[in-house]
Amino acid sequence: MIVITGTPGTGKTSLAKALGKAFDMPVLHVNDLVKKKKKLQAGKEGSSILVKLDELKKELKGFDGIVEGHVLCEIALPAKVIVLRTKPEELKTRLDKRRYSKKKIQENVEAEALDYCLIKTKENYKKFIQLDTSGLSLDASLGRLLFMLEDMQGDSVDWSDYFMK
Repeated sequence: MIVITGTPGTGKTSLAKALGKAFDMPVLHVNDLVKKKKKLQAGKEGSSILVKLDELKKELKGFDGIVEGHVLCEIALPAKVIVLRTKPEELKTRLDKRRYSKKKIQENVEAEALDYCLIKTKENYKKFIQLDTSGLSLDASLGRLLFMLEDMQGDSVDWSDYFMK
């Protein structure tokens, strides 16, 4: 299993599809799965569906392919893990284009700047890599990722300067 996680807007869905095509592997999108299977839903917070993480972990047990979703940093799975990262300023632009609410944009930009997905990934997985998708096309991101997966050596990402501005 390959897990792709990261803050919304970092490129998880697009990269998972491209990686699945490159490796001829099935791709599972957690958001789609949770929308289909009511037993995975713990309620709603605004327009967001809350996920029963223990149920999701059970549902994914034995899956052989690529699974992507931002909540995957919250659970431990037997997988190679990729945490996608994007500069907060670029992430804001991407989420603006998706017409996220100002509140949701602020929450996600702050989560990225504070390394939320990285911290949660460190808590749940022994080995993972980070891929900085800032300024990269999908093809460039995929190329870098394929190279990184060979030896599980990823990018070093630090957005602490974001708060200094």
